[in-house]
Amino acid sequence: MSSVEAHPETVGQGELRRTARFPSVRWFELLGDLMNRQRSRFEHLGYVDCVAEFCVTDVVPEPFVVQVVFEEFGVAEVRKPMAGERERADFRVEGRLVTWREMIESIVRNGGRPDLSQTLNYLTHMGTPMRVIGSDPIRRDLYFRYAQSLQEFFNNAASIDTQFEE
Repeated sequence: MSSVEAHPETVGQGELRRTARFPSVRWFELLGDLMNRQRSRFEHLGYVDCVAEFCVTDVVPEPFVVQVVFEEFGVAEVRKPMAGERERADFRVEGRLVTWREMIESIVRNGGRPDLSQTLNYLTHMGTPMRVIGSDPIRRDLYFRYAQSLQEFFNNAASIDTQFEE
């Protein structure tokens, strides 16, 4: 179980640089920390109460899976689920590393706003190249209810020096 806190590194003149490898629990913890520091931004969008699972399907030796617990206007927990804990998640967003990377790079390139063809909504809308899955249709629907807040969560990637798995 991981608490959500930043792991900043000082790079000079008081500037903090956040660095993390994607995919990793630390990378998602950094997003959570950034979200928690921007309460007013997320209050504007409305509360988010769900357990989201994000999966990079083609990481070797096994898919990377992380669960993010959203409570009200922030992130309460980021964790790698143990065997048998998949049902804890309300929904799962999954895609290949190349798709996640293109979305994140688009967010960074555009200063926190992805190209329209690189938003979570666009990428998941037709079930390809990303898809949203869940065994309970009501809980899976939470993804669509909170889509804008989830996008803003990922838009914080613009503040992270992301290093990608090859």
